[in-house]
Amino acid sequence: MSTTSIENLSNEILYEIFDYLDGVDIYETFSNLNYRFQQLLNSSSLLFKIKLEYSRSINEIFMENYEQIILHHKYQIFSIDLHLTSLNEQFFMSFSIDSSFDRLESLVIGRLPPNIFISFLTKLISLPRLSSLTISTENQFENLNNIFRLIFRLPILKYCRIFLSGYSSPISLPMAINKRLSPIKYLVINHACPFKELSIILSYTPQLCRLNFTDAYDNNANIGMMLPITLSDLTHLSICIHFTAFDTFEIFMRKFYSKLKILHVNISLENPTYLDSDRWEPLILEYLPQLEKFYLTYYSKFGEGCGTPIYMGPANKFSSSFWIERRWIFECECHPYQIIYSIRPYK
Repeated sequence: MSTTSIENLSNEILYEIFDYLDGVDIYETFSNLNYRFQQLLNSSSLLFKIKLEYSRSINEIFMENYEQIILHHKYQIFSIDLHLTSLNEQFFMSFSIDSSFDRLESLVIGRLPPNIFISFLTKLISLPRLSSLTISTENQFENLNNIFRLIFRLPILKYCRIFLSGYSSPISLPMAINKRLSPIKYLVINHACPFKELSIILSYTPQLCRLNFTDAYDNNANIGMMLPITLSDLTHLSICIHFTAFDTFEIFMRKFYSKLKILHVNISLENPTYLDSDRWEPLILEYLPQLEKFYLTYYSKFGEGCGTPIYMGPANKFSSSFWIERRWIFECECHPYQIIYSIRPYK
């Protein structure tokens, strides 16, 4: 599109175009056109979405435009999405956030260097509108308590996704009794989290509606010592199982009080009890009475060095009136090195 064609577009159409463009690209394209576009770029109605990826060429011109936006348009930045490599640590060191980013609602930070992780989280508390946070690092931490304390202090955070790669020390926060609670409604924990530590985290998030997490090794004794978890607003639960036997999973679910409507369970563990309909039926009837949709995916590998498929019997165990009334169907997919068993709502 030529410069003349762009200049003839209405502000409404330009705003629609801007909605699909990165903020740095908008600034680079329109900042040097004419007075009308200068006014448009400075309008409080225009909100910038900044996205920097490791695959993108971060050259001198790009950085100059980026710095101009940060310097003159902080109040217009709606979202920031940074996915850089560890080689860009210098960029992170110069990237600062403060209360002047008063329109910032969404923040995604990938591969955040560990030496600035805590100080960076501390600064987020000054953001008055931050409602969505996704943050990850590839490094280990000796103390996860400070990380979760800072996240729980964010005043209007609704969505939080956190990924901590590698082994980290256990979470040893006290249960949230008479403490400041978090407003988080959607929590995604993309790293191994023992059930006992999960129960601590959940005590700080009583408004939670959706929860996704990945298990870690737990024994029945630890689960048995857990206090009951009440999440009155929780309707969606998704769990990735790598270590937890069904007996332990069952104990956890019996301590979990909610109005759950949708349950996803993905199992990458050789444990045939997860395919025992006689164990699922009483668990759902007694502890998940409002469940509307049930998704289970079980991966069973076979071949040299692997066990044989563990479920070779007929699928009619999942054809009782319990499953038929709910329209939940059992399926089996055969692949060269694995069999995938699944339960899902009938479409």
